[in-house]
Amino acid sequence: MKLIPKVNTDGLYLEDVLVDDAFSGVVPFYIHSSLTLPDTDQQLDTYQVTSGSSSTTDEANSEPVPAGYTVGIPVPPGLYHPHFDIQDWIIYEAEYGEKLKEAKKAYEQLSKEAHIAFQKLHDEWKSKLENERGDEPVYSAPTFTAPERRDSTTFWSEGLSAEAIKELTQKAEQQPSEADQLQQRIADLEVTLTQLLLGNTGK
Repeated sequence: MKLIPKVNTDGLYLEDVLVDDAFSGVVPFYIHSSLTLPDTDQQLDTYQVTSGSSSTTDEANSEPVPAGYTVGIPVPPGLYHPHFDIQDWIIYEAEYGEKLKEAKKAYEQLSKEAHIAFQKLHDEWKSKLENERGDEPVYSAPTFTAPERRDSTTFWSEGLSAEAIKELTQKAEQQPSEADQLQQRIADLEVTLTQLLLGNTGK
């Protein structure tokens, strides 16, 4: 299992979710635009009560509405509010799919030509006398090379404006660190303890 990010429909980071290690790519998750009736007979009864109105059926058959996406691509470090470019990803995947299809087609054609050439060479070798043949030709299949993919982490970018980041960093600088908070608590405890000891001594 592994943790991967979920984003809303605008691509802005929502939270991390636990998924199987094999999960990859970008997959939408949905919400239903209207409540559906779970029981088919109940849907039919409701439909009859409404005297032929199709409103209930329309609601029951409503298409799920995308609420966001589960993104199987790690968020690069250093982003305050990560944003995943969904549209850019969709366009890129479509373009890459076409390139991959073309590469496979070219590979199949090359394999076919290589096999024909080998078969011809082998037939020529076989047609010779045994003492003239030499070594039997060996078929060497061409290697398929997939198109190089873009670094998928480049689809992530900063979702906050420069002004918002500046405001966040200023607030963070104004807040005391955990070490400073701990020192302050220790100092407060020492003061309280001293007051208690002085009070007991006075008695």
